[in-house]
Amino acid sequence: MLGSAHMESAQGVAQHDKCLLTELADGTGVLLHLETKFYYTLNPTGVEVWKALGGGAKTEREVAAKISEEFDVSAVLSMMLSEGLVRKAG
Repeated sequence: MLGSAHMESAQGVAQHDKCLLTELADGTGVLLHLETKFYYTLNPTGVEVWKALGGGAKTEREVAAKISEEFDVSAVLSMMLSEGLVRKAG
């Protein structure tokens, strides 16, 4: 993913109209900012976040909900717990 800045959950965000995504066969993607001419490599999650932003402004919560619909987050966490990769806090 890009950057580490935290967005406010209620703040709307949208795809910049001067950015183009090329999705690759392995699920990753390359995002080109046409004004700066910089390329950004997106992992598969980044590609899904970018695509979730299509169609107009969304809040961080709306994007998170869309990503949660696309991926079975609870199944991944269950597997990670059973393998000892993560632990319950507290």
